Amino acid sequence: MNGIIHGCTHPSHLDVSDVLTERDMVLGIMHYLDRIITQIVKPQVSVFMAIDGVAPRAKLNQQRSRRFRSAKDLAEATKGKRITPVDGADVGAGDPYAGAFDSNCITPGTEFLCRISNCIKYFIRKKIKEDPHWRKLSIIFSGPEVPGEGEHKIMQHIRDMRNQPGYQPNTRHCMYGQDADLIMLGLVSHEPHFTLLREIIDFSGSFSRNENALKEVKKFTKQSDFQLLHLSILREYLQLEFVYKHDPSTYDLERIIDDFVFMTFLVGNDFLPHMPSLDIGDGAFTLLFDTYKEQRPSWGDGQYLTDSGEISDPSRLEAFLKVIGAAETDIFLAREKNKVVELKKQRNWDKRDGKPDKTPSDLEMAAEDESKQNDYFKMIQTAMANVSLNGAEVIDGWAPNLDPSQKDFKGRYYFEKLQLKPTDVDNHLALRRSYVEGLIWCLAYYYRGCISWGWFFPYHYGPMISDLTNLPAVFNCISFEIGQPLLPFQQLMGCLPPASAHLVPSVYRKLMCSSDSPIKAFYPEDFVVDMNGKRNPWEGVNILPFIDVDLLKKSIEKHCPDSALTADERHRNRVGKVYCYTYDAAILDTIPSCNRDIGLPNIVKCNSRVVVLENHSESNVSFSPVLIPGTKIPYAGFPSLNVLPIDHAELKNCGINCFGFPSKYPNMILTMRELPRLPGASELASTLIGKHIFVNWPMMHEAKVVAVSDASCEVRITKKQLKTRLFSPQEKDRWNAVSDTMVEKYLVGAGYPGSGGVSIGEVQIRLKVVALQGMKTSPVDGSTKKLFGNEEADVPLQMALFKSPAPDPRFIERGPMTLKDRFPPRCRVILTKGKHRGCIGTVLNVVDKEKVGVRVGVLPPEPPFGLAIARSVQESFISPSDAAKVLRIDARIFGKITGNLFFSPGRYDLGLNLKYKDKRYVLGYTRVKKDTKSQKSKRDDAKAWMAGDTVLVVGSKRMSGVSEDSDFGEEENERVIWEYAVRLVAAYKTAFPNLFAALAKAPGERFYDAKRVFGPKGEEVLPKVLDWLKGIETAKMPRIPATTDAMPVAAVHAVQRAADVRNATLQKDGVIQEMNIKIPSSALYREGSTGATDVLLASDHSVGAPPELGDRVANLCANGVPFGARGTVVAIHDSTEGCVEVVLDEEFIGGSTLQGTCANFRGKLCVWNHLLKISSADSKGIIDNVMPLGSGKTVVDKLMSETILEGNHEMDSLGLDQNSAIASTEIKRNQPAPKRDPKWGSPQRPSSTPRNGDKQAGWKEAQGPSKTGIGFDNVNRKEKNGQVAWRKIVSNKGSTVVNANSAASDDLKAMLGLSKSSTPSKMSSSSKASEGLKALIGVGIPDEKEHNTIKPPSLESAADALMHLMMKDTAAPLPPPAVTLDRNAPFNFTYVKEGEDQPQTQQPLAPTGSYYYPQGPSIHEMPHIPSSYQGYFPQPGKVQALPLSSREQKPRHVTTSLMKKSSPIVPSVVVKSKK
Repeated sequence: MNGIIHGCTHPSHLDVSDVLTERDMVLGIMHYLDRIITQIVKPQVSVFMAIDGVAPRAKLNQQRSRRFRSAKDLAEATKGKRITPVDGADVGAGDPYAGAFDSNCITPGTEFLCRISNCIKYFIRKKIKEDPHWRKLSIIFSGPEVPGEGEHKIMQHIRDMRNQPGYQPNTRHCMYGQDADLIMLGLVSHEPHFTLLREIIDFSGSFSRNENALKEVKKFTKQSDFQLLHLSILREYLQLEFVYKHDPSTYDLERIIDDFVFMTFLVGNDFLPHMPSLDIGDGAFTLLFDTYKEQRPSWGDGQYLTDSGEISDPSRLEAFLKVIGAAETDIFLAREKNKVVELKKQRNWDKRDGKPDKTPSDLEMAAEDESKQNDYFKMIQTAMANVSLNGAEVIDGWAPNLDPSQKDFKGRYYFEKLQLKPTDVDNHLALRRSYVEGLIWCLAYYYRGCISWGWFFPYHYGPMISDLTNLPAVFNCISFEIGQPLLPFQQLMGCLPPASAHLVPSVYRKLMCSSDSPIKAFYPEDFVVDMNGKRNPWEGVNILPFIDVDLLKKSIEKHCPDSALTADERHRNRVGKVYCYTYDAAILDTIPSCNRDIGLPNIVKCNSRVVVLENHSESNVSFSPVLIPGTKIPYAGFPSLNVLPIDHAELKNCGINCFGFPSKYPNMILTMRELPRLPGASELASTLIGKHIFVNWPMMHEAKVVAVSDASCEVRITKKQLKTRLFSPQEKDRWNAVSDTMVEKYLVGAGYPGSGGVSIGEVQIRLKVVALQGMKTSPVDGSTKKLFGNEEADVPLQMALFKSPAPDPRFIERGPMTLKDRFPPRCRVILTKGKHRGCIGTVLNVVDKEKVGVRVGVLPPEPPFGLAIARSVQESFISPSDAAKVLRIDARIFGKITGNLFFSPGRYDLGLNLKYKDKRYVLGYTRVKKDTKSQKSKRDDAKAWMAGDTVLVVGSKRMSGVSEDSDFGEEENERVIWEYAVRLVAAYKTAFPNLFAALAKAPGERFYDAKRVFGPKGEEVLPKVLDWLKGIETAKMPRIPATTDAMPVAAVHAVQRAADVRNATLQKDGVIQEMNIKIPSSALYREGSTGATDVLLASDHSVGAPPELGDRVANLCANGVPFGARGTVVAIHDSTEGCVEVVLDEEFIGGSTLQGTCANFRGKLCVWNHLLKISSADSKGIIDNVMPLGSGKTVVDKLMSETILEGNHEMDSLGLDQNSAIASTEIKRNQPAPKRDPKWGSPQRPSSTPRNGDKQAGWKEAQGPSKTGIGFDNVNRKEKNGQVAWRKIVSNKGSTVVNANSAASDDLKAMLGLSKSSTPSKMSSSSKASEGLKALIGVGIPDEKEHNTIKPPSLESAADALMHLMMKDTAAPLPPPAVTLDRNAPFNFTYVKEGEDQPQTQQPLAPTGSYYYPQGPSIHEMPHIPSSYQGYFPQPGKVQALPLSSREQKPRHVTTSLMKKSSPIVPSVVVKSKK
């Protein structure tokens, strides 16, 4: 849990100056938990959530070191920076970085972590009530008040389960966490079906990052990936490492695994420093494992280093360590040589990057080493004199070195690191004993739990491994006392630095900060970091004084009695309980909100039970090195190396690339058994094509063979017949080249984990296969069948398995199901077809044996406001040549400015980075001009959206980088044509005119010298320009692939605002009606019916078209989105990814900002197939009639800036946060935001202005040279192109440009009551626009006095058309009377397909609940309504549907005086009643 909390409170992608609100943090944690539990792992039995509690004293050293280092790094990172809270709050005029998030607050005992713990408990009960998947689980929660590290609490739980009678042998475990220590803990459990869930980390990022360039932020075009690390594979590799070439009957793999874990302790862990001569970078594992393999046969059968968490034989361990210690001198000599080489490289890198030369020269290093050698030699001379004169004793194993020219590595290590002389015998022996104690303690901690809460290793460095001698005697004098864990506040005082004193209770702070404190020495303001030969800062040794726990406890007892603490503080300073939550429908208690300030309500009728579990600080149960009888290996769903025949295995230096760069360590290479000479493809095709095989070794994923090829031909089925295509000579060469590439990638890897390490031999036959995508459920009868994909993968025959040794029961086809089994009573469904598509209902029962009775909450049909906004708001872009002419600069300079502009020294990149070679752009500033002529590509794209593959295997095009068609042709290189909005370039030129003037003199240079461009002090100018670039809006905006089609940010804000307005009206007017409907099963989708192995295609429920910007959608099964939630598509990514970005109508826990595009908790990246398109089929036709392309952007800008103020009153009345309204694009970048209520502020360093948990603000407009620049949002251009407009502006010589839409803006202000004059200049036009909007969105009330007839208005401008979509009325509606209908009446509302008429019937409607019917003023003027959108309008005095006797009958407009409000111009719900 601590990894999740850290990641959600201060994400790595945010700068230290960017601070999240605690509301964002809490909801982020909830979303993350929901994702890994509900969406990824999907556990079947139980979940154990563990937050780190008070750790054993042995861990306190590391915790203290990390927290002191964290405080030091925070102070350095925020030096000179001003904190910029993500929510826009003002941190005040005091300390500019006072509000920075202090991650040390994630420590047991702090108020912050206590609040987080309470929120997680609340979240558990909320999920149990609302989520059917959570109801079948037992959720165990161990909070920070329970002592113990989180992962060790979990291991104790597994130990207890494993030792219970009746434990299932094939229980599957999955643990989340990035810590490598979890691998060792999983191994010692001896549970083979154990996996670790880990986030994918880009290890190559730090190698290519240029510190003197803008940090690149990439747009997320698909859901972030996780990895499952299968310990079953690691176990098999360990067997190959240690048992291969030996008699398996004489080796016990489980015992070898225990010894393997023990050997890793010698290279260091959280409780012990690494041995001086054992470093992973120096090949420590190779030395340890080779020594083990050499000595293991001599120990005898059944003899190992460890046994069930104890060291078997001290003498055996001593002999093992002696061999390793003998290599110490050679290791130190090699390390010195490598250090010289590394320092030389570092100096070259610093010189290249323009960094100050802080690396010492060879002469300086030699002088420093000579000085240390002389000091050591003087000490030796003194010690020798002391021995000869006083008979002083020297430590055993030490021999004096009297030659100053020879380096005594061991002696100098003890003298320089630990200040130990050869005559300090007692101190040497104490160091050795403490280290041996540490080995015993760690081994027991992993296998049995904590055997001593008070033990710790009291040194910063370990002993030399060759000095671990006389171990039997040392073992005899070692014992442990279990003791008790520290209290939370005691641990806080033991690990926090003085910079985090605000995190401890006020009465404790004087002990930490006062000069009179008896423990002031424990809290130094600064400390030394010994890099100890390491390169990375976090690898250094922080030299801090060790805490004297006894003195700490006495000081607290004397100066900080419990009576001085508040009740809340005393509650936090205690040992807590472990809780187990389960579903119980009989529990109707109300769970209070964990915090109302962030919008979390009480949980009414919680339906969950909680019990307290026993928690013991001492455990006598140990893991046993045996498999539970009945364990199956391989097991369904878990990989195995042994499913394909392996000829032999050996360690080789092959440079395997599975993380983006080759490994420098030896790798275990598996050589597959060589195939005999096989017949050709033409002979094998009839046997292989159509056969189901298993590929993707070692996972073994099912696939179907569709073609067979060899070096001469390819055979596949065409029109139900085998067709052989013979290769040309060029195609034969290509086939052989691709085969050779396959062999190489199987051996050295393809750059992603799981690839490489296999020698497959000669490729004779290759199979083209399509991978199993999952199980496809029939919407008609519920039967399931296997669904195979369309994207072919190319697989060598020897890497295919023709029968699975462990069939997966999840992929067994199933026959038809009964309607009652498919749609049980009380389950929730969504209607996928018909007039009510997208409405949510609850199943009542099966009706007429063929239909399902559903109580549906009917919403008014969706207005196409998203499509209208997407059509209206278009950014203005011009070609690069026009842009260069407009700015009066060379086209080559313009290209460098918008891309990369390199300066030396330092490799400074002073370009705006608005375009990239891999065709990525910045939304609103650049774009790739699309090819509108290629109809074939559009058809292919639409096809991919409807049936694109989501499951890939090794050999697929997108994994291998080789197209399945690349055997017979090269891919066409497309020319990239860029277009630009030049406002930011103009601002850059205004800010640094000298830069542009200097570049104009040498436009063709690739690299520029700072002194030549800026003068003698040019190197000082480069950081200033870079700081300016880092401060502009585009610096943190995501770079979007050219394959992504996205709305401008202003359009997204307008969509969000329109949804807010519509929702507010629906809630206020209560227009949602409930009715009982008989529906065919094919028109229903049941909540949770799509499992992890099921496939849902867009063609199953959509209108058969790819997504379009502005589409209205409802959620079916998108991860993390509430069932049935509605939203608007605002971005469409590559069809191969299959994802779109959606702005939901309401906030939800799993939401995000879409990387700054929308308000927080409103956006979501979703798989298109998991959404239901609810836009009407002829929505686009309506928009085409009323909204010219790109005609309304200026109006949106004005509308967004003005309607925020107008909407505040209504939002207040609904309890909404005003900050969720869309920010105007005219807001200045440095404009201070209103201050927040500090009640729910983030844990920070002391600050005069804490912040609350308000939502994140939207992106702000980048600052341009003025409001008269080309491409600015608020300029309405009517010229042919941007160049003409710019020339006109320049010719005015700075005169003010008159806004062409100023009249429309004045009208808008007048209508909203925001202008000085309350009379619009063209009231009739504005009124028409306003009324058109009301008609489209279905909100607002027209004024009866102004209109007497209904006729379509003339849309005089794009402003009118867009205001039809966006404007809302402020008049208050009349309260409608309620009409109660008979609940017991039979069903009479039958299913109606979209586009068909409602059938006539005389039966009364029997909806459930109370209904009201519109009354009141009804005169309304509407735009022209297409025939497919004709609705029914209630008549005064009675409620009835206007008759439609035939499809040819023309629609009629109806005038009524008692209508409450106008009907929208979309299909209305037909409500018929005898009343």
